Amino acid sequence: MKGTSEAFAAAQAGGAPDIEQTRQKARGWIGDGAMKPIKPIKYLKYLCYIAIALSCPLVIATYHANGMVCTHVVRYEVIAAILATGSAILAFSEYRGTRKPVGHWLSALIPFSTIPLVPLVMIIRIGSSAISGDGWMVLATVEGFALAQFIVAILMFRGLIFKRGTDELMMPGIGFVIMRMVLRVREIRGMPERTLRQMEILKGQTILDYGCGIGSFSTLMAEIISDTGVVYALDIHPLAISAVEKNIRKRKISNIRTIRSSNETGLPDKSVDVVLLHDVLRMITDTDSLLWELHRVLKSGGILYATSEHLEINEFMDIMVKEGLFTRAWGQKGLFEFKRN
Repeated sequence: MKGTSEAFAAAQAGGAPDIEQTRQKARGWIGDGAMKPIKPIKYLKYLCYIAIALSCPLVIATYHANGMVCTHVVRYEVIAAILATGSAILAFSEYRGTRKPVGHWLSALIPFSTIPLVPLVMIIRIGSSAISGDGWMVLATVEGFALAQFIVAILMFRGLIFKRGTDELMMPGIGFVIMRMVLRVREIRGMPERTLRQMEILKGQTILDYGCGIGSFSTLMAEIISDTGVVYALDIHPLAISAVEKNIRKRKISNIRTIRSSNETGLPDKSVDVVLLHDVLRMITDTDSLLWELHRVLKSGGILYATSEHLEINEFMDIMVKEGLFTRAWGQKGLFEFKRN
């Protein structure tokens, strides 16, 4: 196809083809990219956040009825609860849609601001008794609720970050920054090297690192396959592609090609020896389409390596084998090898 050929030519030239700007179906690619319905458990973080937000002013009101706290603190907690509830509702709508994560930011900032503001208000209003006697109990209660809210808000944000696996639902920039720090820690601990030692990577092979992130695996695999092979580092996020290309220039690596895409690779049929999906499946909304695309580009008998991180093993295996495109060969320590059927 013309679109696929043009994208592949750009990759061969060393650039990063932006397949999201030339959306044409790759041959053998199926599915309409529809988002999967949200599992009921995904609601729990948002409901938990709202429950905590509403419980705090009720407890503080009880303290007020017993003369343990001033009216101003009760008013502040009621206002904070209303704002927090509104932000959680907005955040949930963002989880289901494609908007910027304003609600998620607010959900984190409200309890975060409560932690220093409530003690300040109490000290201003009632003086040193705010941190002694009954005041200490009230302060500990408010701070405990605020801390619990903040933790749940972080979990909400984390869920949003790892749900966004299409261009419309791309991971927020702050999410990628956080993920990059995590990946750097993994590099320091030598995790990519340990994983690659379990894989059969040979000199001269063509490899697709799907969801390459900052290129931790791409650069190591490029060394193994030498200049006679090539690694295609694909990611949806422009910051990921930028990070990989910066690393390529810094290390003067000549056998890595970058591709920016949410699904289609733009590579020819049966052109790849090995595909690596490392900690990627949890961020893909249309896994069926992904597997069909990987099946298309893999050579007959090609190998797909995938990790089951952050997925239940049964869910992971259902995703990988339900279409009958791949057969499990082996698995150990969370890494699984699948053969192309």
